[in-house]
Amino acid sequence: MSFEQMHAVPSGQQKVLEAWRKRLRGRNFITAGQDIDIPAINRELAYVSVLSCENGSFRFRLAGTGLHHVFGGEARGKTTDDIDACRGGLMWGEMANRAILRATPVSGVNRLADGSYHYWLRLPMSSDGVEVDMVLCHDRYLPPEAAEDLDRAALWVDLSLRRDNSGLAAA
Repeated sequence: MSFEQMHAVPSGQQKVLEAWRKRLRGRNFITAGQDIDIPAINRELAYVSVLSCENGSFRFRLAGTGLHHVFGGEARGKTTDDIDACRGGLMWGEMANRAILRATPVSGVNRLADGSYHYWLRLPMSSDGVEVDMVLCHDRYLPPEAAEDLDRAALWVDLSLRRDNSGLAAA
């Protein structure tokens, strides 16, 4: 399957979207803290981040450990402009802004220069329950083989993050 024909998303990303939808309660956004269903997305927390919009810039309020290798370390407290992997990426600026302004989910996949894939999801969120001013993000960076089996590729990435992975193999 070619990159252009791909339309599937990793099942973990679908779980994050479903958990977000279940907490809408008639709104187009969830409220930070109260509405994030941690148990429903616990296996994806390493790939979840929260951006707040501050004076036209996006700042990481939270960034999962699965993103450290892409971001070059902890991102919490930094702006997207402070992180090389985010700088200039439409999904970190324009698409996050679109999720806020339209109060609607935005997602996509980008093929990176090294042949790997970046599957991303941006979900509108509110700090006060009234105004959409934050974005719940889910980002999976998967190897080139991901086109063959997204969930298997995601499992390999998950296993590579484990500190106790000696002798573990993907099913």
